[in-house]
Amino acid sequence: MGEDQDDLSGTFISVATMAIAFWLIGSWQLRWEYWSSDAVWYFAAAGMLFPALGQRFQIAAVKHVGPALTAAFGAFLPLFATLPAVFFLGETVTPVQAFGIALLISGLFLAAVGRGVSWKARAFYLIFLPLGAALVRAITQPLSKAGYNILLEPLFATIIVASVSTLVIGLMVVQAGSFRTIATFGKGHALFALNGLLIGAGILGLQLSLINGSVTLTSSIVSTTPIWTVVFGALFFKTEKVYWWHGVVAVLVSVGAIMVVVGHSPL
Repeated sequence: MGEDQDDLSGTFISVATMAIAFWLIGSWQLRWEYWSSDAVWYFAAAGMLFPALGQRFQIAAVKHVGPALTAAFGAFLPLFATLPAVFFLGETVTPVQAFGIALLISGLFLAAVGRGVSWKARAFYLIFLPLGAALVRAITQPLSKAGYNILLEPLFATIIVASVSTLVIGLMVVQAGSFRTIATFGKGHALFALNGLLIGAGILGLQLSLINGSVTLTSSIVSTTPIWTVVFGALFFKTEKVYWWHGVVAVLVSVGAIMVVVGHSPL
């Protein structure tokens, strides 16, 4: 069985666990009129993109071009999310926020380059893999925001997102022929399930942020994820070494995030 099939199976376990958890938590709050709302289509579209297709792009990008280059393109998430929010949702970006986003992108790109970005003999078209991973993740935020302009029910939205993602990834598992890995319970299943609960909490937090703030604000804060990965990896899991340029990255990202928050115009 291929390495990507194992990753795909783990992704299915994580997302399915997330979906089950939200159905158990939120099913008693669901109302029939929610299902007839046009917001369902926006939430379903977001679920098809992330974590479903986004995770698939992410796995392929890491496999073919490496984690450093994948992380580098992930730095452009605020830009990819903000543009459709401005053009289609009527959001505004203040000059302070624009400069903050530029600092965020610079810092996150430096974080990836510091780990060593190397093209070697790779085909140029493979650049679309990390680009697609960042783009797919970014588009889900304006889609969800458009849904919330119709129906302000974050728990319902998360149920739709998780359920659709589980269905999409399940179809990928069937196509890849890796269902046996899921059916055979192993030690990794519990870790993938725990990962699903953590991802679910993060996605619900993102939904609440979109309700109470703008896509620009939410995407900028979410884009700092790689920095926290380095911090936890260095301090707790001992999987990361901290170098001088990490300090530069921390300053750029921190100042950028503060500028995005401070420059946020009232909705």
